[in-house]
Amino acid sequence: MARKKGTRVKKAIEKINANVDENRSLYNRILCYIKCYGGYILAVGAGCTLDSTWELGVTLLVATVGWAYWSTNTCKIK
Repeated sequence: MARKKGTRVKKAIEKINANVDENRSLYNRILCYIKCYGGYILAVGAGCTLDSTWELGVTLLVATVGWAYWSTNTCKIK
C-alpha cells in the first residue's frame, strides 16, 4: 500500500508541536537568551575575522549593531 505524500512529515510536526506545548516556558526562555546574547557571539566572530577578511568582519559588525538594536527593543528576561 502506498502512503499519502507527506504523512511522515505531518506526524513529525505534530510530535514536535506537542513537545513544544508541554515545555513552552523552557523553549521561550532558551529563545530569549539566544535573542539577548547572540549579539555577543556575533561581536566575537567579527573581532576574529577582522584580521583575516576585512569585508566579512565589517559585515558581522553591522549585523551585531542590528542585533543589538533588535534585542534591546524585544527581549525582556525576568
